[in-house]
Amino acid sequence: MNQYDKDMMHNRELIYDAKGQLHKADEKYKKGDKGAKQEMIHDRELIHDAKDEIHRIDEQKHEAHGYSASAHKILKHSRKNRS
Repeated sequence: MNQYDKDMMHNRELIYDAKGQLHKADEKYKKGDKGAKQEMIHDRELIHDAKDEIHRIDEQKHEAHGYSASAHKILKHSRKNRS
């Protein structure tokens, strides 16, 4: 497994864990724990940051292969519409 795949897998694990923590904090908040709101905000920020990192790494991979991100989306879209 190359470094790109390891980074992507790590970020996806972070997202998975943050979603679980977000769910637990949401349950606490619904039961009246107002301090859990900060936990939820933090977990949402973790998810957002990890998704941004995945997007950045993905763009770098495509640029290294000679594709821009928009060209890749167009190519992907045209392949999808052929079916």
